[in-house]
Amino acid sequence: MADRDTRTGSQRRRTFLKVGGASAIGMTGLAGCLTGGGGGGDTTTSGGGETTTDDGGPMDFGGKEISVMLNVGAISTVHKKYLIPRVEEKYNLKINTQTAVTTTQLTKLQANPDSPPDVLIPDVIGIEKASRNGWLEPLTDHKDLVPQIDNIYDKFVHYGGTGASWEVGEVLPVINKNMWDSTPTSHAEAMKNSSATALVPFSWSGGPYLLLMASAIATGEPFNSKLDVQAGFDWLEKNMKPNVKTTYQGVASAKQQLASGNVDSLNLFWDYMVFDMWKSGAPINALFRLEPKGIAFAEAVGVPKGTNNMDAALVYANECLSPWFQEKASAEMGCGVTNKNAQVDPQAKEFGATTADEFDQLAFPNFEYIWNNRSDWSQRWNEIFSQ
Repeated sequence: MADRDTRTGSQRRRTFLKVGGASAIGMTGLAGCLTGGGGGGDTTTSGGGETTTDDGGPMDFGGKEISVMLNVGAISTVHKKYLIPRVEEKYNLKINTQTAVTTTQLTKLQANPDSPPDVLIPDVIGIEKASRNGWLEPLTDHKDLVPQIDNIYDKFVHYGGTGASWEVGEVLPVINKNMWDSTPTSHAEAMKNSSATALVPFSWSGGPYLLLMASAIATGEPFNSKLDVQAGFDWLEKNMKPNVKTTYQGVASAKQQLASGNVDSLNLFWDYMVFDMWKSGAPINALFRLEPKGIAFAEAVGVPKGTNNMDAALVYANECLSPWFQEKASAEMGCGVTNKNAQVDPQAKEFGATTADEFDQLAFPNFEYIWNNRSDWSQRWNEIFSQ
C-alpha cells in the first residue's frame, strides 16, 4: 500500500491565532492545500466560528464522500434531519451514515484502523475508551477547522480535546404517573417502590450505570468512584429484583410498554428518548436529578486518527458543535446545550432539560472501571435477573 500523508490540512498550514477572552477571534491559514480538494485556497476562521476560504466562502470539498457513524434513536434523526443536509450543501460533501450504539462504533473503529469511519457520534464513555487507546485526533489541535471548540464549556471538552459534547442530558428512571401514588425523590425509591419495572439491558450503558448507582446507595460512597459492586448486586437482588417485570429490548417497545401501563417505570432510560412522549401529553415523568446523584449523559463527536478525510471530518465536527445545530437538537430532543452561545429550547427547559449549570449536579461514572469489569459484572447481572 502506498504511503499516505496523514497530516491534516491544518497541520500543513502555518497559522496565527488572535485570542480575545476565551474565544478565537481570527485564525488564518497561510500556506498549503486542503486534503478535501475543490477548495483550492487557504482557510480563515471567522469570529463567529465559521471555517471559510480566503475569499470568504465556505470550504468546497468537490463532492467528496465521508462516513459518519451515528448513535441510535433521536440522535441519528436530528443529524439526518438538520446537520447532514446543512453540511452537504454548505461544503459540497456527500455524507454516508451508519447508525450504531457506542460499543459497535468502537468495534468498527478498532477493527479498521487504516480505514475507520471519518466521524463518530458516541456517548462520552466511548470517547474515554477511544482516547485511552489513542484512536482519536484531538479536536483542540485543529482550531482553524474546529473553531467552535473554543465556545464549548470546558466541562464538555473531554480527554485532552479528543472529543466534545454537543448535547447534555441524564440517564434516569421514567415513570408512568398514573401508576404511582407519589413521585420518587431518590434512585432508591424508584427501584424499591415500583410494582412493575422494565429493566435496562446490561448490554446498554445504562446497565452498568444502574449497578453502580445501587452500589453507591448500598455503600454511601460517591457514584463516580470505584464502588464495591458486590454490595450493589446484593442491594439490587433484595430491593429491585422482586419488582422487575421485564427487561426491555428496544426504545420503541419500552416506550409503548410504559405508555400502555404494562410497566410502571423504565429504569434506567435516557431523557431525550421520552421528550416526544412528554410533548404529546403522555402520563410520564422523567425523574431528573434524583438523590444521591443524577447520572450524566452527554453525546459527543470525535474524529478517528486514521481517517483519510481529516479536514472534512473536522469541518463536520465543527458544525456539530455550532449554536445553530445545538439549538435545533434542543428543540427536537429536549436536551441541554454545550456551546456558550446556544440557548436551551424553552419547551425543553420546561421538560427538565439539563442546563450547563445544572450539569454540575450530575456525575459520570468511572468509565475505565466499567470497561475493565463489564464482562465479569454481566455474568452476575444475568444470574440475578434471568431467574
